[in-house]
Amino acid sequence: MKTKVFTILAVVMMLIVSPVRAEVWTSGHHEIFDGDVYGEVDIYNDVTLDIFGGDIFRLAAFDTTITKWYDGEMDTLWARDNSIINIYGGSLDILWAAENSLVSLYSCSLERFASDQNGTLNLYAYDVIHHTTGGYWNSGWVEGRYLIDNSYFDFDIHGDETFSNINIIPEPTMFLLLGLGSLFLRNRR
Repeated sequence: MKTKVFTILAVVMMLIVSPVRAEVWTSGHHEIFDGDVYGEVDIYNDVTLDIFGGDIFRLAAFDTTITKWYDGEMDTLWARDNSIINIYGGSLDILWAAENSLVSLYSCSLERFASDQNGTLNLYAYDVIHHTTGGYWNSGWVEGRYLIDNSYFDFDIHGDETFSNINIIPEPTMFLLLGLGSLFLRNRR
């Protein structure tokens, strides 16, 4: 009984100190910072959202929105309807891309990725290995290193078709070196 009372008091105190919010934004530029706590955030139309920290339980991006995420924690991220999401850091449990959305993953602690209906994940990484079995959904998992900071990542994927929606984007200097090499080979002939 005492434990139940203390639990209820703790929850009430947390809500008073740091209230959990739900937001729906349909236009403009919005920012989320360290210390901000959101239960759900839905963005529509032409919203631009910058996330510099904070905790978000679920973010759903619709239409032609643009999200830039630099830090913070999130449970679920839904990218839909041609939305564009650039992830430069943070911690994410589930990423779901659908309906022609584009997610670019530069660095992030990601647990699980699912995609359908032409959702695309651009993965800026190297030494990427696709394991076809195992993982949370027993559909395989992906591991490698991010280009931006050389940090290791691994995440589970959902469904056999999901890996075909992942584009591995190599380091830009590799293209420069390949181009210069082919130019020198051409000049030698």
